[in-house]
Amino acid sequence: MNRKYFTKKPGQAGHKNPFRQKTTRKIWVGEERVIRKHFSHIRGLLISEQARDRSRYEEEVLKLLPEQREKHGKALRGLEILEVHYNPSGQRMITFKQKGGKRLPRFGLNSGDIVRLSAFRIPESDWRGGVVYARSANSITVAFSGAEMPGWVQHEQFFQLTLGESRTSFERMFVMLDRVRDAKHNRLAKLRDIALGLKAPELADPVKPEKLSFFHQGLNAEQKKAVAMALENKDVFVLHGPPGTGKTSVLVEMVRQAKERGETVLISAPSNAACDHLVECLAQCDLKVTRLGHPARVSAAVRDRTLSFQLVQHPYAKELESNHAKLDQLFKQRLRRRERREMSWEEKDVMNDEIDALKAENKEIKAQIFNEVWNSTDIVIATHVVCADTLLESKKFDWVIMDEAGQAIEPASWIPMAHAGRVVLAGDHEQLPPTVLSNYKGRGSLCYTLFERLHDVLPATSQLRLQLQYRMHEEIMRFSSDVFYEGTLTAADANRGHTLKDLPRVTAHELTEKPVVFIDTAGLAYDEEFEDGGFSRYNSGEAQIVIRQIKDLLEKGVSSSEIAVISPYSAQIKWILQKMDEQGFGGSDVEVDSVDSFQGREKEAVILSLVRSNLEGDLGFLKDVRRMNVAMTRAKRKLIVIGDSATLSSLPFYQDFLEYVERVNGYLSAWEYAQ
Repeated sequence: MNRKYFTKKPGQAGHKNPFRQKTTRKIWVGEERVIRKHFSHIRGLLISEQARDRSRYEEEVLKLLPEQREKHGKALRGLEILEVHYNPSGQRMITFKQKGGKRLPRFGLNSGDIVRLSAFRIPESDWRGGVVYARSANSITVAFSGAEMPGWVQHEQFFQLTLGESRTSFERMFVMLDRVRDAKHNRLAKLRDIALGLKAPELADPVKPEKLSFFHQGLNAEQKKAVAMALENKDVFVLHGPPGTGKTSVLVEMVRQAKERGETVLISAPSNAACDHLVECLAQCDLKVTRLGHPARVSAAVRDRTLSFQLVQHPYAKELESNHAKLDQLFKQRLRRRERREMSWEEKDVMNDEIDALKAENKEIKAQIFNEVWNSTDIVIATHVVCADTLLESKKFDWVIMDEAGQAIEPASWIPMAHAGRVVLAGDHEQLPPTVLSNYKGRGSLCYTLFERLHDVLPATSQLRLQLQYRMHEEIMRFSSDVFYEGTLTAADANRGHTLKDLPRVTAHELTEKPVVFIDTAGLAYDEEFEDGGFSRYNSGEAQIVIRQIKDLLEKGVSSSEIAVISPYSAQIKWILQKMDEQGFGGSDVEVDSVDSFQGREKEAVILSLVRSNLEGDLGFLKDVRRMNVAMTRAKRKLIVIGDSATLSSLPFYQDFLEYVERVNGYLSAWEYAQ
């Protein structure tokens, strides 16, 4: 990465690694001190992050009035119960609709969100937690775990769902930090000591790529070398995959090589989206994949690979469903008789025994189903936090492969590593960093990931960077390569010069021939604004230019499914979607989303709306230039960046980008769009 934008990093000339220095002391003093100091520091950072997370939730949800929460998409009010049923996992599925059958707001609670269910006539402190399973234009379904619901759910008519918070992730990370810190004379202890620079990783016998039989015949020499290096590293291997270099293809090949050897594999990633992407890739290779995690947080395209779905398909599923229905009736009967005080102690004991017997039977059936599913699966895939689930508590795997490892904070990364024989961490610390609320972003912060730590301490024999990229036109790639990868990226022949005009049914025009364009709004008074009562920003002037660019691309024959609009600000995303609706193409396949949502993905044409325009030169999110690296490298053939050069120039990164755009003849003034 260019030293102009970042301070000197570990592993670079002139940097002294404090952990390596301390290994020269006697083991019983030096190593133990390093370990205790490190994990005490990380625990303190995590405590601070948890406090910030709680404070943000209070500010953005709890302190708002109910009507304000609904306005900002944090709640749905005036809901009626439409349907109630159980799934084989024992979750109660309740579908709600709005009073009078009104359509639900376009923005707000979505699948996978944790929510609090409460009723209008019940104190707000009396709520029940659930997870949004699905939503349509007119209804929303929430999954509730646990057998019994509060009595008011049966008696009340109108309900509200409020965005909730999860404490499970922090709890599991705290437990794991203590476990890693205290590990002695075992696999986890060795992996910890390697990460802290106290031990060197071990290598097996060298593996020559030419001696391997590869499943994917299209891998290049560099990718084959990465697979071979992973196979010969007994402990840890780091795969650095810049944009478009085929990192996922390499990981899939590693998995297939491991399975060919009869070895077990756990794949983990910090996000559900990354896990789902890997499920799709592996499923195409005829591998039996089991996806762990709440089905509501799993993409519909791979939901049939979840453990929950496999429970549904099992012959014993009907028996489970029947038992859940019986339990529900018993709970309702017990509540009703308790409220009327009609139940004697003897009757209560009999009913409780019947409930306990059904619960025990369900537990036994589920355990049997799980063991059958487990024994038939080839690959297990889960997010880092789900890897701490009791289902995996005593499981060990020959391989643990962690994708998008540059996006996971260190405490989360240790969770899957506790199950590992050998470990592969794949990612790119020059793209999206972990989501951290603290303003402190330096090496000693949670932004300094385990991936980056290992990248800095491992020898060259235990890591490799891919350098041949298959996505972008060379002019789209070049700026990113020079700034973030020391100019080492190379465009493959197939994509080096491809442009939009080369696509079928696309008209040759300056718009479709020029790969990189910056549209400068300086001087047009397109100032950023805060959304009403919210925390995000939008720029209505930029939004109008975005709409114009979408129209022009569609008119030239570019498919709507190959156009993406990316912005760092959620308010801008909402504003653009609203304008698209008004212009009559809101129902098209043009995708409008955040930078984070596009990590690992690509489109033929990408329009990037930067939003920030102010006299102070305040850039906010834009100061994290790694996010811009992600946004700019999603484009295959056309990148359109819209922003205010006067504001952007306050940071050298953007000044250099403006100079680069001028060199490739891609600078345009927004004045022509204002006429």
